[in-house]
Amino acid sequence: MEGKGLGRGLESIAHLAEDGPDLSGYVSTEVDELLTSKDSPRIAVIWMIIGSLSFGTMNAMVKFSSGLEGVDVWMVIMVRSSVIAFAVAAFAASRGISLKVNDSKTMLLRCSVGLFAMILYFSALARIPIGQAVTLQYSAPLFVALLSGRLIAEKVQPAVLALVITAFVGIILIVSPDLSTVEPNALLALGSGFFAALAYIFVRQLRKTDSATSVIFWFAAFSVAGTVVQAAPDLFTLDMRTVAALVGVGICAGGGQVGITMAYHRANAAWISAFSYLTVIVATFYGFTIFNETLSMADWVGGVLIVGSGIVLVFVVPSTEILDKTSTH
Repeated sequence: MEGKGLGRGLESIAHLAEDGPDLSGYVSTEVDELLTSKDSPRIAVIWMIIGSLSFGTMNAMVKFSSGLEGVDVWMVIMVRSSVIAFAVAAFAASRGISLKVNDSKTMLLRCSVGLFAMILYFSALARIPIGQAVTLQYSAPLFVALLSGRLIAEKVQPAVLALVITAFVGIILIVSPDLSTVEPNALLALGSGFFAALAYIFVRQLRKTDSATSVIFWFAAFSVAGTVVQAAPDLFTLDMRTVAALVGVGICAGGGQVGITMAYHRANAAWISAFSYLTVIVATFYGFTIFNETLSMADWVGGVLIVGSGIVLVFVVPSTEILDKTSTH
């Protein structure tokens, strides 16, 4: 019997999320079919730690790169997306996977909102503490819970709505701790979560027409095309240290996806997906130790409400059908 609510609404979309909360525990992808491992919760946790460390490191490298000469958000996105597009194209070629686009309209919508989400997020990373930015970006699953009911006719359960309200109290504490002024740079990260949610929903619509590999490749290629004009003038002025940092962003993003995909393959989806929030802890640690960032009490309380709601969310409304499939891999 197919699960209802948010869990069902997240089928086939998670592994395509860009640098945000990974939702791939709700999917069975073509990559899964290439793997032949058995369930192993301990190994799954190790893979999830690797994925979280990779994504947390990516966030730190984006922030570090933003302070280098000749580097702006356009350059970061272009180089990062180029690395991913090349890697996915090579993987597709080696496996004989077609990158043909069948639903061009939905693909264009997915790529457009995804790129806008990434622009907002990377812009926020350069301006606010990493922990704050990552926490707000992790509001994406909560926006999915709200938007899925209107956009793809998914029923939103009362328990989900309660969690969403709780999380949004946390968002208010971070964005406007004194309830009188709003931190505009924090709104960039929150906006990233909103547009990432739209991207997830469009990816769900693509599941019947286009392969996961195709969606990943064309989003990366679209991101390169969407930023190359702005980034090209400074591209050949970068020194090797800067180029290495930018390529590192792409490698860490890819490493994060590999780690999290392997983690979901080795353990029950609802159980292991709670560990994806380790990325918030890792990113916050980098902020403290490398960038000397501090968070206010409102940030801490808001972060606990957002992350806590997200963790509870995966246990309250998992997709029964998908979880059954995951537990038998």
